[in-house]
Amino acid sequence: MEFDRDSFDYHGALVVVETEVDEIVFIHPPGAPADAPASLPSDPCGPQESPEATAVRIVLEKTGLEVKIVREVVTFIQVGTPTGTMCAHGYVARITGGALLDEGPEGPAKAYPVSDLPLIMPVRVANQKTLEAYLEQRAGARRD
Repeated sequence: MEFDRDSFDYHGALVVVETEVDEIVFIHPPGAPADAPASLPSDPCGPQESPEATAVRIVLEKTGLEVKIVREVVTFIQVGTPTGTMCAHGYVARITGGALLDEGPEGPAKAYPVSDLPLIMPVRVANQKTLEAYLEQRAGARRD
């Protein structure tokens, strides 16, 4: 999906990392509320870095996992981020190697069953939208 370049300040990547046993990987940023402690691996794209390359990089940095992007699940404009308006690219990724970090740059990484996911931090609205789009597509695929 194309957007007018004047409608956002930068691109960012958000990643739903699926495990082989029907789980999703979350990170647990320090200072997150106890009732909504989680976040998807996500970050702004670096200079000259594609959203897909950013997605792979941030998953490795924040979770310790090597991944392959499977598909882009959603793209949208997110206003009100700490660094401006983001063109958010939400991806689904599969694990190809590595191991979950007990202590990463944004806290520990942990996989949860899709049937029992933690809540995402309230301030991470783009994370919430990305996970919601993923879960809606997943539910639709199961009905087909």
